[in-house]
Amino acid sequence: MENDIRRRKHKRKRRRSRLFIPVVAAGVVVCSGLGAYFYYDYSSRVYKNCVVELGTEISPEDFLKREGLNVEFTKGSVYNINRAGSYEVEIKCKPYTYKCTLDVEDTVAPSLSVKELTCTKNEIPTANDFVTEASDLSGNVNIFFSNGISFDNYGDIPVTIAAEDPSGNRTEADTVLHLVEEYDIVPPVIEGQLDKTVYVGQSVSFKQGITVTDNQNSDIELKVDSSRVNLDVPGEYPIEYIASDAMGNMDLKEGVITVIAAEHTEDEVNELADEVLSQIIKPDMSDYDKAHAIYVWVKGNIGYSESEDRGDWLKGAYDGLKNRHGDCYNYFAVSKALLTRAGIKNEDIEIIPTATRHHFWNVIDCGEGWRHFDTTPRTDKEFKGFYLTDEELMEYSNAHYRSHNYDREIYTYFN
Repeated sequence: MENDIRRRKHKRKRRRSRLFIPVVAAGVVVCSGLGAYFYYDYSSRVYKNCVVELGTEISPEDFLKREGLNVEFTKGSVYNINRAGSYEVEIKCKPYTYKCTLDVEDTVAPSLSVKELTCTKNEIPTANDFVTEASDLSGNVNIFFSNGISFDNYGDIPVTIAAEDPSGNRTEADTVLHLVEEYDIVPPVIEGQLDKTVYVGQSVSFKQGITVTDNQNSDIELKVDSSRVNLDVPGEYPIEYIASDAMGNMDLKEGVITVIAAEHTEDEVNELADEVLSQIIKPDMSDYDKAHAIYVWVKGNIGYSESEDRGDWLKGAYDGLKNRHGDCYNYFAVSKALLTRAGIKNEDIEIIPTATRHHFWNVIDCGEGWRHFDTTPRTDKEFKGFYLTDEELMEYSNAHYRSHNYDREIYTYFN
């Protein structure tokens, strides 16, 4: 006679007891739920054995075969639900007292969280040095390395930490040991255009024009705190740029984002864009066909000329649609306006700027992933900037003086 309720109530996962429906078969009562089995016949009132998960609250009623009876543990019944083992208990169900067994089982592995660690060869870390949290309902967790660690070479060494409870349940977590020759005390350096001016409602890449250098790491992440910036309201807003290396050395720079009112409203630009779309877009066109029609129209109706439009795409689009000429920024802005009004998903992209070169274009998604969309005419008459994969555009760019060399940390469409 065994009652295997296996209810798990603990901090990581609570499992509430389920209603068991006994089914009689060949002298054995098989209970649905949690794999419990009751056998004939220790008593018509109680089960001889009750099995619970470690940490599960238990009551004398859990030993009853049917509800409605008055039952209690005798004073001599001693057990510990937080310690695996078998406990002899006595169930008093008047007029009888039954000797039963409570089996507390531990089948749940410990919880484990780890961190990366940096040290020199003079410092030999223990497994516990990598652990940020380890716990188990048993209250006893053994922490150790699950794999061997070699200290022969400097660099990043994979490490697997294991946490095991007294019942042999184990949890493993992977992390990294950064083995360095000596500690780095030099912080990264943030440089570039910290102050930016944008127009109301304009999207902005806060990282654009910002570089981070470090004496040891070339892939330092730049974090931006722009929480106080409101791009919908004119004003000056503080912004913070933060960079940290693997040793925790940090550089923090502050800038100012100036938001000003746009010279041309979005409604004015939309009106001009809708007029063009009404002539070139048909109701049964796919997004691809719409994008191609827009590409052909821009290439055939906007003439190239030098322009002072920068930073305000609405102004660039208005000037391009109204005057039908402009430079790469106007081509980009006109394309953006037409693509957006046609319902085609698009984003902005630009070359890594230099003192003598700047270039803007679009990327679009017609349901097959991002593609490059560059309507600006080039001296290379064979260049076709429509619906190019990143590989295709980079092949062209590398063969033409890195004509479309963009920052992949800022523009992550193709990462």
